[in-house]
Amino acid sequence: MMTLPFYALSLLCALAAVVLVAAPEPSRRSHTAAAALLFLGAGWTAWSGVPPVQVVGCLAAAGAAAFLLRPAWAATAAGIGGVLAGVWSGILATQGLPRWVAVPLACTVLAVSMRARHYPEFAPPQLRDEALVLVCALALGVAMLPGFLDGWGAAQSLTAQPGDLQRQMIPTWALAMTGSSLGLGASYAVWSRR
Repeated sequence: MMTLPFYALSLLCALAAVVLVAAPEPSRRSHTAAAALLFLGAGWTAWSGVPPVQVVGCLAAAGAAAFLLRPAWAATAAGIGGVLAGVWSGILATQGLPRWVAVPLACTVLAVSMRARHYPEFAPPQLRDEALVLVCALALGVAMLPGFLDGWGAAQSLTAQPGDLQRQMIPTWALAMTGSSLGLGASYAVWSRR
């Protein structure tokens, strides 16, 4: 079933695959790890379906954190990026794209990321670090999303009054989170341009 966590997982896999493959310095070891594990991830989703959102979210967060904390683990981060690209191809296949198109599409995205990394202006070190932090935060958020939605649904079920027509409105916490994210992002943009 295509739900909000499913679409968030698709976004995470696509973004994290590109960032984790493009973050390390180009090397044969990291390219081989990414390519081999892409096919492992594609086979995993073809055989057993798309893995749980929590598993993939934690895997993406672990890959980003591993490279941020230990840059020597570049091949590990690139390999996790390959697995995420393979999972992304499985998600695309679940959404109706033929698998024979989804897997080459994921391969093309990784190949372009690997090739573009050979150009220094493609991703300066500060941009790569910020992208890794973003992937780590997004991955943890996506991993927690199913639990939040289950809790939210349970809370609404418990507070519903029989015969009462409750109007649907945006929860206060969602507005506060959106506003604070926009405010913090804008202040960071202004601060980084000084």
